[in-house]
Amino acid sequence: MYKIEWDKETGGVILNTRVTNETLGIAPRPVFYEELDLLGLDKLGWTYPHTEAPLMWAVNKQYYYRGQRIFEAKGANIYSKPTLEFCKDIAPMDLQPVDMKSMLAKTSDLMFVLENEAIEFIRDTFTAYSRVNRTFDKADSNQLDFEALAAKAEKKQKQKMAVVKQDCDSFDIMPLETAKNEGKRVLLSTKIDRFIASFSGGKDSQVVLDLCTRAIPPTDFEVIYSDTGYELPSSLELYDEVQRYYKERFPSLKFHIARNHESVLNYWDKIGTPSDTHRWCCSIMKTAPLYRMLKVEGNKQARVLTFDGVRAEESTRRSGYSRIGKGVKHSTVINASPILFWNSVEIFLYLFKYDLPINLAYRQGMTRVGCLICPFSSEWNDMISSVKYSNKLQPFLYRIESIVKKSGVSDMKEYIEAGNWKRRAGGREMKSDTALVIRSTRPHLVVGVKKNKKNILTWIPTIGKIAGNASKGEVFYKGKTYSYSIKPENEGCEITFYNTDSEPLLQGLIKRALYKATFCINCEACEVECPTGALKIIPEVIIDRNKCIHCHRCLNFHELGCIVANSLKITEQNPSKMKLIGYNNFGLNESWLDFFFKNSDTYFSNTDHGLNVKEQLPAFVKWMVHAEILTDTKGKNLSTLGKLLKQIYEDNPRLVWEVIWINLAYNSPIVQWYTSSMRFNTNFTESEVRELVKNDFPEASATTVKNVVYALFRTLKESPIGDELKQLESVEKLSFKREPYEELSREAIAYSVYKYADIKGIKNLRVQDLYTQTPTDGIVPQFGLPKDRFLKILRSLSSDNNRVLVAELNMGLDHITLRDDLTCEKALTILSI
Repeated sequence: MYKIEWDKETGGVILNTRVTNETLGIAPRPVFYEELDLLGLDKLGWTYPHTEAPLMWAVNKQYYYRGQRIFEAKGANIYSKPTLEFCKDIAPMDLQPVDMKSMLAKTSDLMFVLENEAIEFIRDTFTAYSRVNRTFDKADSNQLDFEALAAKAEKKQKQKMAVVKQDCDSFDIMPLETAKNEGKRVLLSTKIDRFIASFSGGKDSQVVLDLCTRAIPPTDFEVIYSDTGYELPSSLELYDEVQRYYKERFPSLKFHIARNHESVLNYWDKIGTPSDTHRWCCSIMKTAPLYRMLKVEGNKQARVLTFDGVRAEESTRRSGYSRIGKGVKHSTVINASPILFWNSVEIFLYLFKYDLPINLAYRQGMTRVGCLICPFSSEWNDMISSVKYSNKLQPFLYRIESIVKKSGVSDMKEYIEAGNWKRRAGGREMKSDTALVIRSTRPHLVVGVKKNKKNILTWIPTIGKIAGNASKGEVFYKGKTYSYSIKPENEGCEITFYNTDSEPLLQGLIKRALYKATFCINCEACEVECPTGALKIIPEVIIDRNKCIHCHRCLNFHELGCIVANSLKITEQNPSKMKLIGYNNFGLNESWLDFFFKNSDTYFSNTDHGLNVKEQLPAFVKWMVHAEILTDTKGKNLSTLGKLLKQIYEDNPRLVWEVIWINLAYNSPIVQWYTSSMRFNTNFTESEVRELVKNDFPEASATTVKNVVYALFRTLKESPIGDELKQLESVEKLSFKREPYEELSREAIAYSVYKYADIKGIKNLRVQDLYTQTPTDGIVPQFGLPKDRFLKILRSLSSDNNRVLVAELNMGLDHITLRDDLTCEKALTILSI
């Protein structure tokens, strides 16, 4: 929050409310004697006392003493300590500790403001939600979800909104900032079952816990520590110390430890190592046990308000967080972040000021305290964990080394040193006998499973009501009945859900339910998603059909509906001909193209286009290359076709968009899929399109599919392609359809025929070639052009003086002959210029 400067007098830091020439760009962390010993500074002639106070400060891995840069640590990893590179003319010194008393005195006024604002925030938040609890059963107004009303208004207004109480006891919706400035009371409607301070063993949660004890009565909140099974020993020791510290001061304050029912090492053996793609450990070992512990009567998930230690400084993603977030990580949890805007220096100053115990791992040099080993930890933290906690780390490192050896990597040590084990994307190394294969999605969903862990029908009741037996039955979904059959196979079965291709969301739910039944190992993760208490996982999966409301949260909470399935998944289907290509969530916008054609000579030499050069501009270029207007993404040169379309655009922009759509249908994987897969005059939603894309691009992640489909919809909505060319006609609020585009110009029809022939390498074709029963490319899937309209245009083109084609359509003939001297571009030139 405040700006930081070196204080050479105290050897510490001072805070400032404004930027000066001395302001540091990054908040430093204190360096203690334990870290200097680990780096071996004492063996290089340096002397320093073993004192509680810090001796130096570090910015990243650069070390400073009283404002002067001394050395930089380089090259640390899980197997090796770093080397120290000293600055020029730096000789061994006798280091003196920071003058803590003076530093804290100099920073006391600003810290007083900071911590009291946080205390006020905690107290106000607690009071507001406590008031809801007291009046929840009495006031009729609490039947309204005020937070939901505010969220709905935020989507329209594009700013934070609040529902406030007016003097006449009515309520109004206004910007949150305005409400604060006018001192309005913000209305809330979420009844909270439990208030908690989430303790992780890290410095941030430690500060939040202390602030909570100063703001809330100790009988009104509780402290919960999630023991993941590979916590740092120092974190476990700190938890015990913190518990003793606060129990002496607040005997009524409750402390709890949440643990999964099974060892984390067992999960490593069953699921595979965590990775940056499969971060299953947080969900299974931390989140699920925590919220299972917080359940209330009837096995229902408690509504919880958590005071957490999230800080914006920690990551770009967290910098966008709101201070109070509803459903950020879990639908029944409200997260309140009192220290969201604090920097790490302020955190340490608070700990120093109140002489609170500090996790030993920080003193040893860890920048962030978490687990012994983590796919998101730095090589620096891996090194410290290996040096200081080698005995605890060894079982995990052994498993990593074993998996790497089995995978055939030539240099195991180098591979692990570089952190490549953290980038595991699939389950190929796990050699699991359990498997699920999607055999067909049209018209029936046919799935083969092998060695499934649970009965294959276990999770189907969460989709809708079912009736039947072990070999056949029916599932009810959205007022319709869909039958299924199960056929035994060697070590498994084949299950078929008939005529479900018209309901892609249903197919998605079924697949998730089958993935869960095939791979479920009772990990607990999905149980906490159930809002009614219908689902129990331990000791075996039980679904109370009387309580289940078919909300599908247990199916939709993860990519395949099951964390284990996603971690062990091996793509067994034949890969798609074209891989999905992303566009940074941006579509081909009409105004972007308009500005480009008017300024194509200078478009890429300045920023007059107004596009974000890191996100929007690369997306626009990619669309333009796929539209064949630009030659490539590097040179960004106008193609021959691009020059022609630029000429046409001023007088006939619709023709240009028709040609663009034709080219995108051949060059953009998502557009090619859309034109060949989405039927005309059939209603669909964006979420249904996502499910269908997942079916046909099984190798793509859910995030990739979501982003690519979103970019496609933006193109359709933000250009004439959607409305004028009828490729995305709005039916209802969230429902759309494609309609046949009968007004397609004769120029575009000729271009499309030539493009089709160019792709096929032919000059002679038949009308029937384009109007087969299920054409995948050409004018029919691109525009749905009726055959009689097509024949009429062919006759017209064949009658031109300088005709681009000859159409023989009499006496049962349907032959089309193209000129050998023309391409699609040249044909377009003849017809349009």
